[in-house]
Amino acid sequence: MIRVVASLVLVAGLSGCGLAYTIVNSESKLDRLSGSMTKAQVIKEIGEPDRVLRDDGRVVVWEYRVNTRRQWLYELSLCPVSILLGGCIFYPFTNWVAEHQREHPVHLILINDELCVWGTPLALMQKRKGCIEGGLSAGSDGMLTGQTRELYPVTTGYGPITSATVDQFQPMVVLPFADALGAPGSGARLSAIVTALLLDLDVSLVERARLEQVLDEQVVRLKHSDDADALRVGKIAGAKAIVLGEIQQWEKDGRDKAAKVALAFRIIDVETGQLLFGGEGHSNDPITGTPETLARLIAHRILTKFGVRAGLLGTGRIGVKWDAGERFGSRVYIVQEITVGSPAHKAGLKFGDIILSCNGVTIASAQTERQAKRACNVDAGQTLSLDVLRDNQRLLLQLLADQRPGL
Repeated sequence: MIRVVASLVLVAGLSGCGLAYTIVNSESKLDRLSGSMTKAQVIKEIGEPDRVLRDDGRVVVWEYRVNTRRQWLYELSLCPVSILLGGCIFYPFTNWVAEHQREHPVHLILINDELCVWGTPLALMQKRKGCIEGGLSAGSDGMLTGQTRELYPVTTGYGPITSATVDQFQPMVVLPFADALGAPGSGARLSAIVTALLLDLDVSLVERARLEQVLDEQVVRLKHSDDADALRVGKIAGAKAIVLGEIQQWEKDGRDKAAKVALAFRIIDVETGQLLFGGEGHSNDPITGTPETLARLIAHRILTKFGVRAGLLGTGRIGVKWDAGERFGSRVYIVQEITVGSPAHKAGLKFGDIILSCNGVTIASAQTERQAKRACNVDAGQTLSLDVLRDNQRLLLQLLADQRPGL
């Protein structure tokens, strides 16, 4: 009898790890939310989000992954079985054997640091439209004009490329993308957008004139090309990697002035044919604006993921653009643009400031411009120290980076 009681106590104790987590992480915690809560109040009530899907300073989209309200009962019922495999200790074993019991995502949308609406992504398809008051202009932050717009397009990016390997796959060449059905020329426009974005990341590309020469020579071959032909063109052009892409959707509703776009592209090693990076994106709902504007936003989000994976970007955003120049015989960066409300703006950085070093690394010590910019990369939540020259006076500014949109 004593052994039976001890066994029951042991089972109950070991199940506590799984059950406690399931109860604490239940969707019932969302009952504590109410409209017009501040960002700080939301965090106090239900904790930090599992993912930040968007944060441009005005619109914030958080994702929490929660369990159903009564999943703890399900966990308890399976505990006598799952304990044999450590399921009650290493939560959640039961999620592996019951698909419908998996944690599910809940999104919270905050406008100007106030909670507007929350629920499952599907349930928010209509509700979130009421969060936006008036139109918003399109810009690099990803916001697009219109009342029927998506808050953010759906994008993914994946691949084995890293900061340690990215340099060996340069220069790259962007080949003409495949047009969307019924939208001639859409592929050429997207390939031009991707080319410009890669250049912004300081990726070395084959010169356009050289690519056009090779394409003229290989025009018959490319009429019905496959990856093997594309790899051959890349080798002839002198590239180490090729960028291939296609547009699955490129639609424009003239009456509603709304667009829908879906696209995908990938970066491939010309020597081995190995996929280095692949990305795709689409808009769930029609978005007010041109297909080209929406395609640029989607491509920007995908290549942001590429830049982070390849070590060309940090996960943090400071909201400044600068160009390389020479001062006093050294390489420096000169501030050309600052986003209002960004960490750079809040820290007091100004147009025309000369950046001498980032986190103690002098720009002049970098052998290439790419290396210099990498020295200034920063992850979200980290501080970037900038040594700035302004009117012949040196200043040390501390910038707390926020999350890059789309990550």
